[in-house]
Amino acid sequence: VNIEDLKRRGFVVLKYPSELRGCVQGAMASWRRFCDLSDAQKVRLAGGDRLNDFGYMRRRDTGATADNKELFHATQHEMPVLADRARAIEDERAVQFIHAVDQLIASIQPAVASFAALVERHYGLAGFEEAVKTSADRWVFRYLHYLPGETLAHAHADRGGFTLHLFESAPGGEYLDLHKQWRPWPVNEEETIIFPGMVLQHRSRGELKALWHRVVSTEETKTNGRFSMVAFVGSLIHVYAADY
Repeated sequence: VNIEDLKRRGFVVLKYPSELRGCVQGAMASWRRFCDLSDAQKVRLAGGDRLNDFGYMRRRDTGATADNKELFHATQHEMPVLADRARAIEDERAVQFIHAVDQLIASIQPAVASFAALVERHYGLAGFEEAVKTSADRWVFRYLHYLPGETLAHAHADRGGFTLHLFESAPGGEYLDLHKQWRPWPVNEEETIIFPGMVLQHRSRGELKALWHRVVSTEETKTNGRFSMVAFVGSLIHVYAADY
């Protein structure tokens, strides 16, 4: 990881360790199978609300803020509840999906801790690594299924600490570079990217900027839709509260 790229480019590129890549692939394959369940089955794993949500969600927004997708939020904290609900559905696809999520959460922790340590040392953010590690049960793993159509994700910056973009089934992800030009981001089978959100921008006093990004439709996604997966680390501002 070239940690200076976090400031210079707005993100860093991470080569996937083989074990982590295997867990990502397994989790995405199980998410695809989960999406094949009936709506009645999937909503049994819903929970929370739009701001404090977990489990399964289906959004059907229209107009200027069109948002047509299904998604799933999982944290280590909510895994016991989600596991119980998955077993109650009595369909192995639900159980296997929650198991795959659990495996991914465990396997990603060393990479996240290593990245946080680099950020702390290079940018002088005292206590950052420890804050990230102790918030592990609240890291949010988001699974997305964009339905076929014209609109995918509008331009935005994430509100959390930092984001790992773990998987995408089709091109279309773009970031806004320092010259305010949209560029395709370098996500593929071998590597992923990590970029700051608003919390890290705040914690670094603006030295690190939250990365603006979007997902644009392609001919493929207009017809077939799109699957992706991200992890949000440090979504709550108090995670990084410090006397500075």
